Amino acid sequence: MNDKNFLRDYDLQKLEERFSQILGHHRPRHTYVKSLRDQLKNSRIFELRRSLGAILVASFGVLFAGALSVSIAVLAKKARRRLSA
Repeated sequence: MNDKNFLRDYDLQKLEERFSQILGHHRPRHTYVKSLRDQLKNSRIFELRRSLGAILVASFGVLFAGALSVSIAVLAKKARRRLSA
């Protein structure tokens, strides 16, 4: 079973290399690439993607700060117990 998957992956890799060799000399015009990039930057889906990324970063920041605060509080509580005992 693994041999078949390996052969498929190998065949796909060879096919990709062949396409790369054939199409390597053909590239889109700079103006086309620039206009496409501008359209994508202004599209709704990329705006949502950027917003989602910002929300995720903020959420992880809050989660990290909360975990750090709880850890410090637990360590401080343990230190107080040791000092009072």
